[in-house]
Amino acid sequence: VVDAKAFKIVYVAPMKALVQEVVKNFGRRLKAYDLSVRELSGDSTLTRQQIMDTNVIVTTPEKWDIITRKSDDRSYTQMVKLIIIDEIHLLHDSRGPVLESIVGRTIRQVEQSQEPVRIVGLSATLPNYADVATFLRVKPETGLFFFDNSFRPVPLQQQYIGVSEKNSLKKLKLVNDICYEKVLQQREANNQILIFCHSRAECAKTAKALRDIAQERDQMELFVKPDSASREILEEEKETVKNPALQDVVGYGFGIHHAGLAKSDRELVEDLFADKHMQVLVCTATLAWGVNLPAHSVIIKGTQMYNPEVGGWVELSPLDIMQMLGRAGRPQFDSEGEGIIITNHEDLQYYLSLMNLQLPVESQLIKVLPNHLNAEVVLGSIQSIDEAVDWLAYTYLYVRMLRSPAVYGADLTDDPDLKDYRRALVHSAACMLEKSQLIRYDRKSGSLQSTPMGKVSSHFYIDHESMKTYNQHLKPAMNDIELLRLFSLSGEFKQLIVRADEKLELQKLATKVPIPVKESVEEKTAKVNILLQAYISKLKLEGFALLADMVHVQQSAGRIMRCLFEIAMNRGWCSLAKQCLSFAKS
Repeated sequence: VVDAKAFKIVYVAPMKALVQEVVKNFGRRLKAYDLSVRELSGDSTLTRQQIMDTNVIVTTPEKWDIITRKSDDRSYTQMVKLIIIDEIHLLHDSRGPVLESIVGRTIRQVEQSQEPVRIVGLSATLPNYADVATFLRVKPETGLFFFDNSFRPVPLQQQYIGVSEKNSLKKLKLVNDICYEKVLQQREANNQILIFCHSRAECAKTAKALRDIAQERDQMELFVKPDSASREILEEEKETVKNPALQDVVGYGFGIHHAGLAKSDRELVEDLFADKHMQVLVCTATLAWGVNLPAHSVIIKGTQMYNPEVGGWVELSPLDIMQMLGRAGRPQFDSEGEGIIITNHEDLQYYLSLMNLQLPVESQLIKVLPNHLNAEVVLGSIQSIDEAVDWLAYTYLYVRMLRSPAVYGADLTDDPDLKDYRRALVHSAACMLEKSQLIRYDRKSGSLQSTPMGKVSSHFYIDHESMKTYNQHLKPAMNDIELLRLFSLSGEFKQLIVRADEKLELQKLATKVPIPVKESVEEKTAKVNILLQAYISKLKLEGFALLADMVHVQQSAGRIMRCLFEIAMNRGWCSLAKQCLSFAKS
């Protein structure tokens, strides 16, 4: 008999789409054991009572980090007996330090309380798995399992195509032609194809381009036979489609799938593809994460996606590529799957080494060490520099520094356990936090004490540089213009840039937003300010990158305004607190 009230299991998945998939899957499987599974992410918050009643909590790394950061609420975190971290090679990503914090905090808590918690790490692409095993405190002979490609239910054939054309119009046509040739080969063998693009607009353009080429070459019957039942079903369903771009191509056996479609459209496309009425589905990466819809062949059309946090186009992460290729080959139908990657010629070598597991997963913690040190000081688990030096020994950073010291600028010659180097790292992080007024640092005794500002920063996940900016500019009385300007100075938006093709649209928006923006639209602070007001005022945007930037601003806006509200409350500035709260609510 399982005593369901005696334990909790936490499943950490990297994306909300994946969290929802796991909740559905586990909920169905564990129903027979009377165990409840719930989602805890940015989209859904649970009350304290709901958390107490839940056995399996499926969450994102950031959400679990925030929960375990709060020392005043340890009642249910102490009931956790198993933590499963999916896609643990995320350690290599900019979000990796969050996983390092969660694992380090858990292991230290186990050592202090002597109550064991089992940690399980899962990954499909982890070259240096032995390092991650060391970090998780795994006994290699009993707790480390490595499955190579021979364990894959369907073997995967891979093709890599490098495009060297530099002219953007010619390149676009060339990539579409290559894509069509590959689709044609698969259709001649009667296979279904998933094509991954990296923006919603690109999905619609690609589906339309492929349909147009098929019509030009008079090869339409390869996609939908003129007098077949599928043709009738597609024509019938076409009338119910809400999205005009999807309606335009669905009758020809092509589909589009991304998060911007209405739920009914998405479900219709999934059903038509699963029932083999639709042969080619052009989609964004969310389909690879959130919906289990495999096909015989997967084409990844281009390997760059727009990242608003960097303010530009970046190479797809290994994680995304593997997830997309993982959709190739249907275990119950195919004897093999095919994965085709179309990329720039100069990036070919990178993807070849990536897929052959040659690039080790490195730690990214040094870049954000001050923020994570502050969280531990607020929690009370670090009260001196010596304790901070010990804390670093629980991180993946420490494991990798011992293995490849040169990568991290360390030297093992006179410092075999890197104690001096760790001390130097935490000292410089503590100095930065002191400058931002987040901690009090006594250099003589080495003691570290949290401040009210430090607590606010940790609870709302705000960068220490942003807190420094707020300290400098916050005043007891500020009008809306000043408050929004301060908001737009936040470090969270420092990577955003103003592109030449956005200036005209930003100028138009600046005339429509309710609160005047004093800076020129050339300034990125003006862009952040305009995008926040555009979101609150529900204004329509045209540019794809601009829309992605607005989502990025909106996702951070709530916690930044709550943070400013808390600072104003701490200082007893009532009118400013009221202003911040009204923005936070909108």
